[in-house]
Amino acid sequence: MNERLLIERQRTERVWKRFVTEPQSPGGSPPDLTSSWARSRLTVPLEARSAPISDPERAEYAWRSSPVAQAMRHVVTDLRDVALEGGMVVAFCDPSGQLLWTLSGRRMRRRAEALNFVPGGHWDEPSVGTNALDLALRTRRPSRVFAAEHYVPAVHDWVCYAAPVRDPRSGALLGVLDFSTTWDRATPLGLASVQHFAALLEQNLPLIRSASLVLRTCGTPGAQLSGREIHLTPRQLELLTVLALHPQGLTLSELHARLYGDRDVSPGTLKAEISALRARLGGCIAARPYRLEVPISLDLLEIEALLKAGEIRAALALCLADPFPHTASPCLEEWRDYLIGALVAAIVRLNDPETLCQAAARFPDEPEVIAAACAALAAGDPRRALFAARLEALLSA
Repeated sequence: MNERLLIERQRTERVWKRFVTEPQSPGGSPPDLTSSWARSRLTVPLEARSAPISDPERAEYAWRSSPVAQAMRHVVTDLRDVALEGGMVVAFCDPSGQLLWTLSGRRMRRRAEALNFVPGGHWDEPSVGTNALDLALRTRRPSRVFAAEHYVPAVHDWVCYAAPVRDPRSGALLGVLDFSTTWDRATPLGLASVQHFAALLEQNLPLIRSASLVLRTCGTPGAQLSGREIHLTPRQLELLTVLALHPQGLTLSELHARLYGDRDVSPGTLKAEISALRARLGGCIAARPYRLEVPISLDLLEIEALLKAGEIRAALALCLADPFPHTASPCLEEWRDYLIGALVAAIVRLNDPETLCQAAARFPDEPEVIAAACAALAAGDPRRALFAARLEALLSA
């Protein structure tokens, strides 16, 4: 046990107890903290055991559509090291204080789940009392809240470090990045570390914001150009996706082979398709070789990047449906089978019961997923019988 940390915890407990028993006492803590305690006293019962929570799926959708989520791809591998090696829960909340994304090891995830420190959890001050995320949102400054500096006793075993993330162009507050762990693992480097990663996110935001063509293929198909929805035929979306998967460019014959395979479609037909699409996009498609000359965001590549970074749950959340289920394009068939196969294998290896249950709903015809979900659930879990029946039906079909 670190004696310095123990002394600090005991001091915060004395100050907190004095405040809750003598509300008019100045408390001996920084003004931001005592002001927060005073506000928390009006809205939050000390008996609160966890934060209120809204629909986690809505939070995950909000996260996927956030520019910070795309910027996170550039730093998620290093943040994963912070979470696993430092015993941290890494989290991001929106400007309202609602958590949109978290990352942690299994032990800390269980602790976080008990407090609803998960996507959908509301960690604004009126909901859960004094905490580092809300202080960073209110003050627009990095914040550390240790042990009994939290207003609610349920959070007294934690230390949290939070730093605001701003749009580097407008200065608008996009949310807060937070590192949280148990009080006995507090470190003087915690605040500097979260500030460092918040700055990295801000540095990557301009790169993401400049992307002007967004292609969605794993769910409701669609496309946006410079933030505006554009209508594409299924064939046009396939053509753009093939080009996005080959940023180095393709000759006409290479593009024809990847898009049509052995089908009897003339090169002239493909040229006409490209010309029509180029006109729709106001240019953007170069020739010799054919390639996209506009920054691209493609969900296929985002899912692949998440899998490579070990972000299995995020990859599953983004892959709402199989991409191009009716395509005859050899390139897209290959990519679909590769990506779904990699996702299923990663989920099975993760062996997390709740993730497997989500995957079983997403992939109801994958015996490997159903079997893994059945094996991972406790014997008394009613879902196990449902999965066992489903597996039997699949194997006997």
